[in-house]
Amino acid sequence: MALQDLTPQLRTRLSRLERLVGWFVAIATLLLLVGLGYYVYQLAETRGWFLTKMPFFTFVHNAAGLKVGDRVRLMGFEAGEIVEITPQPPDDLYFNVYIQFRVKEPYYGYLWVDSRAKVGAADFLGHRFIEVTKGATGAPTYALHEVKEVSLAEAQHYLGSNNILFAQEVFLGTNVIVRPSEELTADALTKLTALKINSIQIVNKNVEVNPPKWIWDHQAGRYKPIENINKGYWLQVDESPALTERLEAVVNTVETALPDFLSLTNKLARVLTNAAAILGHADDLLVSAKPVVTNFAQISANLSGPKGSLGEWLLPTNVNLQLQKTLTTANATVGSAQTNLNTITSNLLVSLESVANLTSNLHAQVQANGLILTEISDLVIHTDEMVQGLKRHWLLRSAFGGAGTNKPPQSILTPRVGESR
Repeated sequence: MALQDLTPQLRTRLSRLERLVGWFVAIATLLLLVGLGYYVYQLAETRGWFLTKMPFFTFVHNAAGLKVGDRVRLMGFEAGEIVEITPQPPDDLYFNVYIQFRVKEPYYGYLWVDSRAKVGAADFLGHRFIEVTKGATGAPTYALHEVKEVSLAEAQHYLGSNNILFAQEVFLGTNVIVRPSEELTADALTKLTALKINSIQIVNKNVEVNPPKWIWDHQAGRYKPIENINKGYWLQVDESPALTERLEAVVNTVETALPDFLSLTNKLARVLTNAAAILGHADDLLVSAKPVVTNFAQISANLSGPKGSLGEWLLPTNVNLQLQKTLTTANATVGSAQTNLNTITSNLLVSLESVANLTSNLHAQVQANGLILTEISDLVIHTDEMVQGLKRHWLLRSAFGGAGTNKPPQSILTPRVGESR
């Protein structure tokens, strides 16, 4: 159906739908481009595409296990990557393979003139890696701050400043007059003046430079400007052999030592045979030595016995008889003394029992006498009361001397214990 055949209402709706689809496609495309740009930016930031990279190079004997694009490590971090691996010319007698790698910021600031490039095995498949070491002494390979040449008179104005340092080294024979990264001192400037040195190279740590513009020249002992074609700074290498070379060396060593090992096993077999023969002779010797052992046992039994030669040597016969008599007499004396002591002890026990019985009877008598005295006292009191009653009786009143009175006479008896008179 052609567009002209549609009604105006349908054409209006269709045009609106087309605009909506166009806006959707445009927004989706814009979002896709934004996402792609963000991904590319994150990838570039992760891989350090926006960071400054400084070149370094070294030489190895064998490029096995190394390839362009491999990461370069520093203190366990990925500090850069290998960018070039090429063989040296055939007439080069010292080095075989040239390797160039780039180190990104800020890791190239850790590399000083005493840093090394270590090549080691990465796994058991023959891969290797390059690891650069952190510098500790000397000068940085690339100057991270401003470097300038000043006269000794101008250098006098920087004395006492902690941020102005020497940027070169000066020798007098084998003695070092000035070292890089040392502070300016009056004594050092005086020595430089005595050596008729007109200018000195210094570095100003107050001014940072990125990217670096000076590289250390090992031969001149100072910094020089970086040229347009810069191969980088040369790091000495500490290379360990590849895993294949190590395995080959081990196999060669084993092959070399194998004949000696076989001869050693043959010698060991002969030694074992001789040892077995020696053990057989030892059994025969033990059988023949059995009578000697028996005689020795009898001699030792005689020596250790009470009537053996050793015992009689220590205690002669007469001394032994006298000692036995003395012990017998002492034993009899001790037995009689023990018998007498037992008799005395028995008599003493009988005497003690008699004394105990006596005291017991005496105690019983005292208790009995106390009761008798009480009964006698009661009897006397009752008798006195009876006599007093008889005196008061009218029939017997005249028989007593107190006739004519009824007053009872005063008792002269002693009151009972506990009673008052």
